[in-house]
Amino acid sequence: MNLDEREHIATVINYFFGNDTATPATVNEQTAKVVYNALNEARSCSTSMDLVPRPSSGKAGISYVVKQVAKIGKRMAEGDTALYEACRVQVARNYKSAIQFALMGL
Repeated sequence: MNLDEREHIATVINYFFGNDTATPATVNEQTAKVVYNALNEARSCSTSMDLVPRPSSGKAGISYVVKQVAKIGKRMAEGDTALYEACRVQVARNYKSAIQFALMGL
């Protein structure tokens, strides 16, 4: 792994687990594997969230339903890959110990 790759991997780790969690010097192959799994889980969560219609006030009429489903389809067609904050937080919780051990080389 070169320095540039280590810097980018540290950036991803710090995005999920907070600034100063990782530095390029602490990144190793195990941390890359843990972050890869965390990213896959976050992507899956975000994809699922895209499929959930936004809430309406009161009972949803057919016009609202059509608009919501169309918006979901538009986001899917555009390849929206943004992570939902709720997904990021949950993934950070799920992988916190794994990333800490990986950063220690364990």
